[in-house]
Amino acid sequence: MDSFIEQIVVKKSEARDNLKRAGIMAGGMALCLTFGTLAMLIFALSMIFIFLCFGTVWLTWFFIQGTFIEYEYIVTNNEMDIDKIMARKKRKRLITIRIDKAEDWGVYAAGKDTDAQVTVQAHDCGYTNLWYIVTRHEKFGKTVVYFSPGRAVLEVMNKHVPYALRKKELKEQEKADENEIETEEAVENKD
Repeated sequence: MDSFIEQIVVKKSEARDNLKRAGIMAGGMALCLTFGTLAMLIFALSMIFIFLCFGTVWLTWFFIQGTFIEYEYIVTNNEMDIDKIMARKKRKRLITIRIDKAEDWGVYAAGKDTDAQVTVQAHDCGYTNLWYIVTRHEKFGKTVVYFSPGRAVLEVMNKHVPYALRKKELKEQEKADENEIETEEAVENKD
């Protein structure tokens, strides 16, 4: 049976993101003020400077919107695609990994050394539900991906990782959910 699930995770703003936004705003305001002053001083070119001021305001807004980031996890059978979505407009594929080629995966603990050649950070920056998966990528070699999956994504991934790496607690939860569905169906059929 084919497995498919997707999840969008919104990256929380960190101090670095807020500083970046403040810098963009300060630069935009300084440029707009400069163009406004030049428009008053050089009357013959005032329309050009006014258009440049409007262009600066638009570019400032455009760059600030680009600092709002979401990640989308798409798990299809043995593959996991991770996309980065900027300003809910532009999408970029970060990586596609094979889940069945995983060497290790689980909840991330501080100080865990993965000894990977490539690291992909695609999490919400909350660090409360931070998971990792180490796999061999055909292009990048040993790769570790840090992500913040929901329960449904974890359950689908758990079906496709190598058997020795499957998480027992996820399998038990899945069986309990299946038993609950069967009980509900039995009750519905009784009525």
